[in-house]
Amino acid sequence: MYCSIIYYNMKTASPNYPNLEQQRQALLRQLSDLRELRRGSLTEQFLTVKHADGSKVRRGPYPLLTRKDAQKTVSVRVTDPALVPIYRQQIQTMRQFESVVERLVRVGEQLGDLAVAEMVQKKTSGGTGAKRRGASAGRSHGQPPGT
Repeated sequence: MYCSIIYYNMKTASPNYPNLEQQRQALLRQLSDLRELRRGSLTEQFLTVKHADGSKVRRGPYPLLTRKDAQKTVSVRVTDPALVPIYRQQIQTMRQFESVVERLVRVGEQLGDLAVAEMVQKKTSGGTGAKRRGASAGRSHGQPPGT
């Protein structure tokens, strides 16, 4: 009964299979166009330096590339200012990649739901089922017919 509800919802609320397949192909093309990816973020680091006379001076900003690696935060200071825009673009491309993958997963799930719904419809509309495949009332499981 639960599968019938899924089928009903898929038929009334979801786009058709060819449309989903077109979306899937478009997303795969988008993925193939994304080249330079970089995980993490680029932030600015400021340091407070204490002079011999006790005065404090704030230094920076220093560009800092930060990312998670095996549940640890890894940070690297970017010493060449010419690399900052390159890193920013690579990080932005990574975010686009993640967005496209998320949409691809959603389309794949919808295609999977349609495949399940189609299988459920075939089973329920064929008129075959437990009556033909089940054992007769007088026979017990595991014994050949006639015993």
